[in-house]
Amino acid sequence: MKRLSLQWRMTLLTALLIACACICLNLLLYHSGATGMDNLNGYVLQYQQNDDENLMIEIPDDQMSDFLIQFSQEVYDAKAVFGRKGWCITAAVTLLSAAIAYFVSGKALEPLKKLAQQAERIDQDSLVEVRLEENTIPEFRDLSQSVNHMLDRLAHSFDLQRQFAGNAAHELKTPLAIMQAKLEMFAEEHPDTDSEITDLLRFQTDQVSRLASLVRTLLEMSDLQSIPREDHIELAPLADEIVADLTPLAQRRSITLFQECEDVSIKGSDTLIYRLLFNLVENGIKYNTPGGSVHITIRQKESSAVLRVADTGCGIPEEYRTSVFQPFFRVDRSRNREYGGAGLGLSLVWEIADLHGGYVWVEASSEKGSTIAVELPVQ
Repeated sequence: MKRLSLQWRMTLLTALLIACACICLNLLLYHSGATGMDNLNGYVLQYQQNDDENLMIEIPDDQMSDFLIQFSQEVYDAKAVFGRKGWCITAAVTLLSAAIAYFVSGKALEPLKKLAQQAERIDQDSLVEVRLEENTIPEFRDLSQSVNHMLDRLAHSFDLQRQFAGNAAHELKTPLAIMQAKLEMFAEEHPDTDSEITDLLRFQTDQVSRLASLVRTLLEMSDLQSIPREDHIELAPLADEIVADLTPLAQRRSITLFQECEDVSIKGSDTLIYRLLFNLVENGIKYNTPGGSVHITIRQKESSAVLRVADTGCGIPEEYRTSVFQPFFRVDRSRNREYGGAGLGLSLVWEIADLHGGYVWVEASSEKGSTIAVELPVQ
């Protein structure tokens, strides 16, 4: 049976079910009709067989009227009973056939269900590990082979993409570092330059710093898959560390940092989770209003840890609440030029959360600020 194609299996099973249903229906209807006809025999008063071929039924004249009335009523009743039984039998056989067909077709389509379950496990991180079973019926075997070949091509394409991003970022890192050092040395050696040159040096330094930050982020994103995720991470101390690291930036922008963290621990990469929370808090500081605040909250929700970073900035428009996690997306390009952003901070947050089996979303946003939440599994 396993060697038969799905088309032949469904054809044979359907034919078998129809044959069984018809046989059962005919047998039951014949039995019901024969029983009804036999009941009429009880109303024959007497008969005399004159020869082998003819059968004569004699009914006395004084009983003929009653006989006809009773016989007509009995025939009518027998027909009604026969009709009801026929409909009941038809309905019963139909329901039984449907139940059997449902069960049998489920068995026949089990390879398709297994194929769907295997496909559900495929994501960007498991393109190499997960493969669809090819030892199955012919139609699914061809489909499984095609999907597996497609996964191989996708995995190769993703590898090339990561390698290109990593190599390009690595090649740019050294020249940018040299340019930044040269600009800083020139500024120190020529403190008496006129204001126009000073402004130009400051602009060039800012742009080189922005490019260097972009290169560092690209390097981090290209190497996420290879970073081990076996650390036991206490989130409350991690939040304390991030607040301490970002306090100078917050003070320069007159932003107050608050934190309210429960003792929650997760399993993952300490470096990546630090970067995730750091980027969220840094974004909350950069795109806040002067004199505003950033609130960091960590809570445990059943088997998950929920991190929330709320700011008092201008908010994220509703139509951009999903797009902000895409690479290089910026709600306000002028603000990003002012603060040196490249549109990769939240994209990196999304990648890290997804890598740890979690997800991130804009929980709330208005003109008074935004709240971005991250849910990570507690293991």
